Amino acid sequence: MKVRWFPIVTVILLLVAGGEPRDERQEDRRKLQGTWMARSIEFHGRQELGDAVKSIQMAIAGNKMSVRGAAPDLGKYANVTFKLDSSTAPRVIDITIADGDEKGTVIKGIYELEDDGWRLCVNLLGNDRPTEFKSAADSQNVLAVFQRPD
Repeated sequence: MKVRWFPIVTVILLLVAGGEPRDERQEDRRKLQGTWMARSIEFHGRQELGDAVKSIQMAIAGNKMSVRGAAPDLGKYANVTFKLDSSTAPRVIDITIADGDEKGTVIKGIYELEDDGWRLCVNLLGNDRPTEFKSAADSQNVLAVFQRPD
C-alpha cells in the first residue's frame, strides 16, 4: 500500500508553524510585564490628585506585582500575586495579598489593556467584583490607570 506523504507533511507543517493556540491570559500577562506608573486614581467617585498618586510605581514580573509609593495604606498592597481571566467581558483579575496581616486576602477586579497602558478597577473592601470601570461615590471601587514611565 502506497502512503501519500504530502497531506501528512502539510498537516504537520501547519501544526508546527501555527503552534498551539495562544492563551490570552498568557498574552495579557506578557503585556503587563515591567514597570508602570499611576496616571490617575479615582476613589469614592473623586479623582485623587497630588504627589502621592504620581509616586505610585508598580513592577510586574510573572504573576507577581510589587507596588511602591507615598500613598497612605499602600504598604499592605506592596507585594501581591494575581490571576487573569481574559475569557470574560470585562476581563477579570484576582489579586492576592502576599504579606502582612491581610495575607491571603483576595481583591476582585477587572482590567483592560490599552495601547499605552492599562486600567484596573478593584473593590477594596468587599466581595463583589466591579462590573464597569467606575468608582461611584457610594462604592468601595478604586479605578486606577497606569502607563509606562517616560
